[in-house]
Amino acid sequence: GYQLVTWTGEGGAVAHPWCVFDTEITARWLPGSRRVLVRQERHGRGLLTVVELASRGRVRLPVPEGTVLDAAADGHGTVRCLWTDTRTPARILTLGPSARRLPPGPPEPPPMDAEVRDLWTEGPDGPVHTLLTSPAGRPGPRPVVFLVHGGPAAHDQDAYDPTVHSLVASGLVVARVNYRGSTGYGPRWRAAWRDGVGLTQIADLAAVRADLVRRGVADPDAVSLWGTSWGGYLVLLALGRQPALWRAGVAVKPLADYAAAWALGTPALRALDTALFGGTPDEVPERYARSSPATYVRAVRAPVLVVAATHDAKCPPEQVRGYLAALRAAGGSVCREVWLDSGHDGHDGADHVRVLRHGLHFLARELRAARTGTPHPRAPERR
Repeated sequence: GYQLVTWTGEGGAVAHPWCVFDTEITARWLPGSRRVLVRQERHGRGLLTVVELASRGRVRLPVPEGTVLDAAADGHGTVRCLWTDTRTPARILTLGPSARRLPPGPPEPPPMDAEVRDLWTEGPDGPVHTLLTSPAGRPGPRPVVFLVHGGPAAHDQDAYDPTVHSLVASGLVVARVNYRGSTGYGPRWRAAWRDGVGLTQIADLAAVRADLVRRGVADPDAVSLWGTSWGGYLVLLALGRQPALWRAGVAVKPLADYAAAWALGTPALRALDTALFGGTPDEVPERYARSSPATYVRAVRAPVLVVAATHDAKCPPEQVRGYLAALRAAGGSVCREVWLDSGHDGHDGADHVRVLRHGLHFLARELRAARTGTPHPRAPERR
Protein backbone atom coordinates (compact mmCIF):
# COMPACT_ATOMS: atom_id res chain seq x y z
CA GLY A 1 0.00 0.00 0.00
CA TYR A 2 0.87 3.69 0.22
CA GLN A 3 1.83 5.06 3.61
CA LEU A 4 1.24 8.62 4.79
CA VAL A 5 4.41 10.57 5.60
CA THR A 6 4.29 14.14 6.93
CA TRP A 7 7.00 16.77 7.16
CA THR A 8 7.53 19.88 9.25
CA GLY A 9 10.45 22.28 9.45
CA GLU A 10 10.95 21.48 13.12
CA GLY A 11 10.54 17.72 13.11
CA GLY A 12 11.42 16.72 9.56
CA ALA A 13 9.78 13.69 7.97
CA VAL A 14 7.56 11.46 10.11
CA ALA A 15 6.13 8.17 8.84
CA HIS A 16 2.67 7.04 9.97
CA PRO A 17 2.61 3.26 9.44
CA TRP A 18 -0.92 3.07 10.88
CA CYS A 19 -2.20 5.21 7.97
CA VAL A 20 -1.96 3.19 4.76
CA PHE A 21 -4.03 3.50 1.59
CA ASP A 22 -4.38 0.80 -1.07
CA THR A 23 -3.83 3.17 -4.03
CA GLU A 24 -1.84 6.33 -4.77
CA ILE A 25 -2.32 9.41 -2.60
CA THR A 26 -1.26 13.04 -2.30
CA ALA A 27 -1.58 15.01 0.94
CA ARG A 28 -1.43 18.52 2.38
CA TRP A 29 -1.69 20.05 5.82
CA LEU A 30 -4.97 21.42 7.11
CA PRO A 31 -4.87 24.52 9.38
CA GLY A 32 -3.34 23.75 12.78
CA SER A 33 -0.86 21.09 11.60
CA ARG A 34 -2.73 18.35 13.44
CA ARG A 35 -4.82 17.21 10.50
CA VAL A 36 -3.96 16.19 6.95
CA LEU A 37 -6.14 16.25 3.84
CA VAL A 38 -5.47 13.17 1.72
CA ARG A 39 -6.56 12.94 -1.91
CA GLN A 40 -6.68 9.37 -3.18
CA GLU A 41 -6.97 8.11 -6.77
CA ARG A 42 -8.86 4.83 -6.64
CA HIS A 43 -10.42 2.83 -9.48
CA GLY A 44 -10.73 5.84 -11.76
CA ARG A 45 -12.30 8.09 -9.14
CA GLY A 46 -11.16 10.50 -6.45
CA LEU A 47 -11.64 10.31 -2.69
CA LEU A 48 -10.93 12.88 0.03
CA THR A 49 -10.07 11.85 3.58
CA VAL A 50 -9.21 13.96 6.63
CA VAL A 51 -6.60 12.22 8.79
CA GLU A 52 -6.43 13.18 12.49
CA LEU A 53 -2.82 12.56 13.48
CA ALA A 54 -3.31 12.79 17.26
CA SER A 55 -6.23 10.37 17.47
CA ARG A 56 -5.23 8.31 14.42
CA GLY A 57 -8.70 8.84 13.03
CA ARG A 58 -9.81 9.00 9.40
CA VAL A 59 -12.95 10.75 8.12
CA ARG A 60 -14.09 10.39 4.50
CA LEU A 61 -15.49 13.64 3.08
CA PRO A 62 -18.80 13.52 1.17
CA VAL A 63 -17.55 14.06 -2.37
CA PRO A 64 -19.87 13.04 -5.24
CA GLU A 65 -18.70 10.11 -7.34
CA GLY A 66 -16.22 11.42 -9.89
CA THR A 67 -12.68 12.79 -9.88
CA VAL A 68 -11.09 15.30 -7.52
CA LEU A 69 -8.52 17.23 -9.55
CA ASP A 70 -7.31 19.29 -6.58
CA ALA A 71 -8.37 20.18 -3.04
CA ALA A 72 -7.36 22.64 -0.33
CA ALA A 73 -8.69 24.26 2.84
CA ASP A 74 -9.00 27.89 3.85
CA GLY A 75 -7.96 29.32 7.22
CA HIS A 76 -11.27 28.26 8.76
CA GLY A 77 -10.84 24.62 7.76
CA THR A 78 -13.42 24.66 4.97
CA VAL A 79 -12.35 22.29 2.20
CA ARG A 80 -12.88 23.19 -1.43
CA CYS A 81 -12.16 20.86 -4.28
CA LEU A 82 -12.05 21.00 -8.05
CA TRP A 83 -14.39 18.18 -9.05
CA THR A 84 -15.57 16.64 -12.30
CA ASP A 85 -17.12 13.49 -13.71
CA THR A 86 -17.49 12.12 -17.23
CA ARG A 87 -20.63 14.14 -17.94
CA THR A 88 -19.67 17.34 -16.10
CA PRO A 89 -16.81 19.81 -16.73
CA ALA A 90 -14.71 20.74 -13.70
CA ARG A 91 -16.36 22.87 -11.02
CA ILE A 92 -15.51 23.99 -7.50
CA LEU A 93 -17.32 22.25 -4.65
CA THR A 94 -17.38 23.52 -1.05
CA LEU A 95 -17.37 20.82 1.61
CA GLY A 96 -18.67 22.20 4.90
CA PRO A 97 -19.77 25.69 5.97
CA SER A 98 -17.88 28.65 4.58
CA ALA A 99 -17.79 32.24 5.81
CA ARG A 100 -16.51 33.50 2.46
CA ARG A 101 -18.43 33.31 -0.77
CA LEU A 102 -16.54 32.55 -3.94
CA PRO A 103 -16.88 34.91 -6.89
CA PRO A 104 -19.21 33.60 -9.59
CA GLY A 105 -17.55 31.48 -12.23
CA PRO A 106 -18.39 31.13 -15.91
CA PRO A 107 -21.80 29.69 -16.85
CA GLU A 108 -21.79 25.93 -16.52
CA PRO A 109 -22.66 24.01 -19.70
CA PRO A 110 -25.33 21.33 -19.47
CA PRO A 111 -24.05 17.85 -18.60
CA MET A 112 -23.22 15.54 -21.49
CA ASP A 113 -26.17 13.42 -22.60
CA ALA A 114 -24.57 10.02 -22.17
CA GLU A 115 -24.77 6.78 -20.25
CA VAL A 116 -21.73 6.08 -18.08
CA ARG A 117 -20.99 2.73 -16.47
CA ASP A 118 -18.16 0.57 -15.24
CA LEU A 119 -17.13 -2.70 -16.85
CA TRP A 120 -14.90 -5.26 -15.14
CA THR A 121 -13.38 -7.92 -17.40
CA GLU A 122 -11.67 -10.99 -15.99
CA GLY A 123 -7.92 -11.11 -16.59
CA PRO A 124 -4.87 -13.16 -15.56
CA ASP A 125 -3.84 -10.66 -12.86
CA GLY A 126 -7.34 -9.67 -11.76
CA PRO A 127 -10.28 -7.86 -13.34
CA VAL A 128 -9.57 -5.10 -15.86
CA HIS A 129 -11.56 -1.92 -15.25
CA THR A 130 -13.12 0.01 -18.14
CA LEU A 131 -14.98 3.32 -18.00
CA LEU A 132 -17.67 2.97 -20.67
CA THR A 133 -19.49 6.01 -22.08
CA SER A 134 -22.33 5.52 -24.57
CA PRO A 135 -24.78 7.78 -26.42
CA ALA A 136 -27.96 7.96 -24.33
CA GLY A 137 -30.89 5.87 -25.52
CA ARG A 138 -29.02 4.17 -28.36
CA PRO A 139 -28.62 0.46 -27.61
CA GLY A 140 -25.90 -1.70 -29.11
CA PRO A 141 -24.19 -3.21 -30.80
CA ARG A 142 -22.57 0.05 -31.87
CA PRO A 143 -19.20 1.28 -33.15
CA VAL A 144 -16.71 1.53 -30.29
CA VAL A 145 -13.57 3.60 -29.88
CA PHE A 146 -10.96 2.54 -27.33
CA LEU A 147 -9.49 5.82 -26.03
CA VAL A 148 -6.15 4.52 -24.74
CA HIS A 149 -4.32 6.44 -22.02
CA GLY A 150 -0.57 6.96 -21.99
CA GLY A 151 1.95 6.89 -19.24
CA PRO A 152 2.18 4.01 -18.65
CA ALA A 153 2.16 5.24 -15.02
CA ALA A 154 -1.21 6.95 -15.38
CA HIS A 155 -4.88 6.01 -15.52
CA ASP A 156 -8.16 7.09 -17.05
CA GLN A 157 -10.55 8.86 -14.70
CA ASP A 158 -14.27 9.42 -14.34
CA ALA A 159 -13.62 12.99 -15.51
CA TYR A 160 -14.86 15.24 -18.26
CA ASP A 161 -12.85 14.94 -21.47
CA PRO A 162 -13.72 16.94 -24.60
CA THR A 163 -12.52 14.08 -26.78
CA VAL A 164 -14.92 11.66 -25.08
CA HIS A 165 -17.72 14.21 -25.43
CA SER A 166 -17.02 14.69 -29.14
CA LEU A 167 -16.83 10.95 -29.86
CA VAL A 168 -20.05 10.20 -27.99
CA ALA A 169 -21.82 13.12 -29.68
CA SER A 170 -20.77 11.50 -32.97
CA GLY A 171 -22.66 8.34 -32.00
CA LEU A 172 -19.69 6.27 -30.82
CA VAL A 173 -19.25 4.29 -27.63
CA VAL A 174 -16.02 5.19 -25.82
CA ALA A 175 -14.10 2.59 -23.80
CA ARG A 176 -11.33 3.84 -21.50
CA VAL A 177 -9.38 0.84 -20.21
CA ASN A 178 -7.12 0.99 -17.17
CA TYR A 179 -4.90 -1.82 -18.36
CA ARG A 180 -2.22 -3.54 -16.28
CA GLY A 181 0.51 -1.08 -15.37
CA SER A 182 -1.99 1.72 -14.72
CA THR A 183 -1.98 3.66 -11.48
CA GLY A 184 -5.03 3.82 -9.23
CA TYR A 185 -5.35 0.08 -8.59
CA GLY A 186 -2.53 -0.64 -6.17
CA PRO A 187 1.15 -1.60 -6.48
CA ARG A 188 0.52 -5.17 -7.67
CA TRP A 189 -1.54 -3.97 -10.64
CA ARG A 190 1.02 -1.31 -11.46
CA ALA A 191 3.78 -3.94 -11.55
CA ALA A 192 1.83 -6.61 -13.50
CA TRP A 193 3.75 -6.86 -16.80
CA ARG A 194 3.80 -10.62 -17.30
CA ASP A 195 3.61 -10.52 -21.12
CA GLY A 196 6.22 -7.79 -21.54
CA VAL A 197 6.17 -4.08 -22.30
CA GLY A 198 3.15 -3.09 -24.38
CA LEU A 199 2.14 -6.69 -25.03
CA THR A 200 0.60 -6.96 -21.56
CA GLN A 201 -1.44 -3.84 -22.16
CA ILE A 202 -2.76 -4.74 -25.61
CA ALA A 203 -3.74 -8.16 -24.26
CA ASP A 204 -6.03 -6.31 -21.85
CA LEU A 205 -7.44 -4.20 -24.69
CA ALA A 206 -8.21 -7.36 -26.65
CA ALA A 207 -9.87 -8.99 -23.62
CA VAL A 208 -12.11 -5.97 -23.07
CA ARG A 209 -12.97 -5.87 -26.77
CA ALA A 210 -14.09 -9.51 -26.63
CA ASP A 211 -16.15 -8.76 -23.51
CA LEU A 212 -17.89 -5.81 -25.20
CA VAL A 213 -18.72 -7.94 -28.23
CA ARG A 214 -20.03 -10.76 -26.02
CA ARG A 215 -22.25 -8.33 -24.09
CA GLY A 216 -23.73 -6.91 -27.29
CA VAL A 217 -22.20 -3.48 -26.73
CA ALA A 218 -19.70 -3.45 -29.61
CA ASP A 219 -20.18 -4.09 -33.31
CA PRO A 220 -17.25 -6.48 -33.91
CA ASP A 221 -16.65 -5.00 -37.37
CA ALA A 222 -16.46 -1.41 -36.10
CA VAL A 223 -14.03 -1.29 -33.16
CA SER A 224 -11.18 1.21 -33.38
CA LEU A 225 -8.36 2.68 -31.29
CA TRP A 226 -7.28 6.23 -30.40
CA GLY A 227 -4.32 7.06 -28.19
CA THR A 228 -1.75 9.76 -27.48
CA SER A 229 1.94 9.37 -26.56
CA TRP A 230 2.35 5.93 -24.92
CA GLY A 231 -1.33 5.41 -25.71
CA GLY A 232 -0.51 6.07 -29.37
CA TYR A 233 2.28 3.51 -29.05
CA LEU A 234 -0.26 0.93 -27.87
CA VAL A 235 -2.50 1.79 -30.82
CA LEU A 236 0.28 1.06 -33.33
CA LEU A 237 1.39 -2.06 -31.47
CA ALA A 238 -2.16 -3.44 -31.36
CA LEU A 239 -2.70 -2.77 -35.08
CA GLY A 240 0.42 -4.81 -35.87
CA ARG A 241 0.05 -7.59 -33.30
CA GLN A 242 -3.74 -7.97 -33.46
CA PRO A 243 -4.66 -6.94 -37.03
CA ALA A 244 -7.91 -8.92 -37.09
CA LEU A 245 -9.39 -7.07 -34.10
CA TRP A 246 -9.25 -3.40 -35.04
CA ARG A 247 -10.96 -1.52 -37.87
CA ALA A 248 -8.93 1.70 -37.62
CA GLY A 249 -6.42 3.51 -35.43
CA VAL A 250 -5.56 7.08 -34.49
CA ALA A 251 -2.05 7.46 -33.02
CA VAL A 252 -1.18 10.95 -31.76
CA LYS A 253 2.50 11.74 -31.08
CA PRO A 254 3.27 8.02 -30.74
CA LEU A 255 6.30 5.96 -29.91
CA ALA A 256 6.60 3.88 -33.08
CA ASP A 257 10.10 2.35 -32.95
CA TYR A 258 11.28 1.63 -29.40
CA ALA A 259 14.99 1.23 -30.10
CA ALA A 260 15.13 4.33 -32.30
CA ALA A 261 13.19 6.35 -29.73
CA TRP A 262 15.64 5.23 -27.03
CA ALA A 263 18.61 6.39 -29.11
CA LEU A 264 16.99 9.77 -29.77
CA GLY A 265 15.36 10.26 -26.37
CA THR A 266 16.17 12.25 -23.27
CA PRO A 267 18.26 10.79 -20.42
CA ALA A 268 15.17 10.55 -18.20
CA LEU A 269 13.21 8.58 -20.81
CA ARG A 270 16.19 6.33 -21.51
CA ALA A 271 16.34 5.53 -17.81
CA LEU A 272 12.60 4.77 -17.77
CA ASP A 273 12.84 2.43 -20.76
CA THR A 274 15.95 0.73 -19.41
CA ALA A 275 14.05 -0.01 -16.20
CA LEU A 276 10.97 -1.26 -18.09
CA PHE A 277 12.95 -3.60 -20.34
CA GLY A 278 15.66 -4.58 -17.88
CA GLY A 279 18.42 -3.18 -20.06
CA THR A 280 19.29 -0.97 -23.01
CA PRO A 281 18.57 -1.84 -26.67
CA ASP A 282 22.18 -3.02 -26.99
CA GLU A 283 21.85 -5.27 -23.93
CA VAL A 284 18.39 -6.79 -24.59
CA PRO A 285 17.64 -6.07 -28.27
CA GLU A 286 15.12 -8.89 -28.55
CA ARG A 287 12.90 -7.35 -25.85
CA TYR A 288 12.81 -3.98 -27.56
CA ALA A 289 12.09 -5.60 -30.93
CA ARG A 290 9.29 -7.75 -29.50
CA SER A 291 7.56 -4.68 -28.03
CA SER A 292 8.12 -2.30 -30.94
CA PRO A 293 5.34 -1.42 -33.43
CA ALA A 294 7.99 -1.15 -36.16
CA THR A 295 8.57 -4.91 -35.91
CA TYR A 296 5.01 -5.67 -37.00
CA VAL A 297 4.50 -2.98 -39.63
CA ARG A 298 3.96 -5.53 -42.44
CA ALA A 299 1.03 -7.06 -40.54
CA VAL A 300 -0.92 -3.80 -40.24
CA ARG A 301 -4.13 -3.93 -42.27
CA ALA A 302 -6.34 -1.30 -40.65
CA PRO A 303 -6.35 2.31 -41.85
CA VAL A 304 -4.26 4.46 -39.53
CA LEU A 305 -4.06 8.20 -38.89
CA VAL A 306 -0.75 9.30 -37.37
CA VAL A 307 -0.39 12.76 -35.83
CA ALA A 308 3.19 13.74 -34.99
CA ALA A 309 5.03 16.84 -33.79
CA THR A 310 8.16 18.18 -35.44
CA HIS A 311 9.75 19.28 -32.13
CA ASP A 312 8.77 16.26 -30.02
CA ALA A 313 11.55 15.32 -27.56
CA LYS A 314 9.61 12.46 -25.93
CA CYS A 315 8.44 10.65 -29.06
CA PRO A 316 10.94 11.99 -31.61
CA PRO A 317 9.72 12.70 -35.15
CA GLU A 318 12.55 10.73 -36.78
CA GLN A 319 11.29 7.40 -35.43
CA VAL A 320 7.73 8.25 -36.51
CA ARG A 321 8.93 9.06 -40.05
CA GLY A 322 10.79 5.75 -40.18
CA TYR A 323 7.68 3.85 -39.14
CA LEU A 324 5.51 5.66 -41.70
CA ALA A 325 7.99 4.98 -44.49
CA ALA A 326 7.99 1.28 -43.60
CA LEU A 327 4.19 1.26 -43.43
CA ARG A 328 3.88 2.81 -46.88
CA ALA A 329 6.48 0.43 -48.29
CA ALA A 330 4.57 -2.55 -46.91
CA GLY A 331 1.50 -1.38 -48.83
CA GLY A 332 -0.93 -3.09 -46.49
CA SER A 333 -2.68 -0.08 -45.02
CA VAL A 334 -4.12 3.31 -45.74
CA CYS A 335 -1.86 5.77 -43.95
CA ARG A 336 -2.71 9.40 -43.28
CA GLU A 337 -0.33 11.86 -41.64
CA VAL A 338 -0.82 15.13 -39.82
CA TRP A 339 2.26 17.06 -38.67
CA LEU A 340 2.13 19.73 -35.96
CA ASP A 341 4.73 22.47 -35.53
CA SER A 342 4.96 21.86 -31.78
CA GLY A 343 6.52 19.72 -29.08
CA HIS A 344 5.15 16.70 -27.26
CA ASP A 345 3.19 18.59 -24.62
CA GLY A 346 1.50 21.04 -26.95
CA HIS A 347 -0.46 23.85 -25.32
CA ASP A 348 -1.89 25.45 -28.45
CA GLY A 349 -5.67 25.09 -28.41
CA ALA A 350 -5.82 25.31 -32.19
CA ASP A 351 -3.61 22.21 -32.45
CA HIS A 352 -5.92 20.26 -30.15
CA VAL A 353 -8.94 21.26 -32.23
CA ARG A 354 -7.11 20.29 -35.41
CA VAL A 355 -6.23 16.85 -34.05
CA LEU A 356 -9.77 16.29 -32.83
CA ARG A 357 -11.26 17.33 -36.17
CA HIS A 358 -8.93 15.07 -38.18
CA GLY A 359 -9.53 12.14 -35.84
CA LEU A 360 -13.32 12.48 -35.86
CA HIS A 361 -13.50 12.76 -39.65
CA PHE A 362 -11.12 9.82 -40.08
CA LEU A 363 -13.05 7.52 -37.74
CA ALA A 364 -16.44 8.59 -39.11
CA ARG A 365 -15.34 7.59 -42.60
CA GLU A 366 -13.69 4.32 -41.63
CA LEU A 367 -16.37 3.12 -39.21
CA ARG A 368 -19.14 4.07 -41.62
CA ALA A 369 -17.35 2.03 -44.28
CA ALA A 370 -17.07 -0.87 -41.86
CA ARG A 371 -20.82 -0.88 -41.14
CA THR A 372 -21.79 -0.63 -44.83
CA GLY A 373 -19.18 -3.09 -46.05
CA THR A 374 -17.46 -0.46 -48.20
CA PRO A 375 -13.76 -1.21 -48.78
CA HIS A 376 -11.37 1.59 -47.94
CA PRO A 377 -9.06 3.08 -50.59
CA ARG A 378 -5.55 1.66 -50.79
CA ALA A 379 -3.52 4.74 -51.71
CA PRO A 380 -1.68 6.50 -48.89
CA GLU A 381 -2.29 10.19 -48.27
CA ARG A 382 -0.37 12.95 -46.56
CA ARG A 383 -1.72 16.15 -44.96
